[in-house]
Amino acid sequence: MPKIFKENKFALFLANIFAIVFWISFISLFKNLLNDNLPFYLFNIVDLIKLIPPFWLTYYLWIVRKK
Repeated sequence: MPKIFKENKFALFLANIFAIVFWISFISLFKNLLNDNLPFYLFNIVDLIKLIPPFWLTYYLWIVRKK
């Protein structure tokens, strides 16, 4: 992890928020492009893919690497 994140928790917080916003907007754009062609079960899987990685990122940045 970069040194600035160890020294400045606000920078870590902003990086986490930026990564989450980028991920959700990217997956939402992808889902909107394929919206008409997706079956119902894949539509639900895409919703899970949209929301689960930000939780993993937050867990990794704040719990695992909390030093």
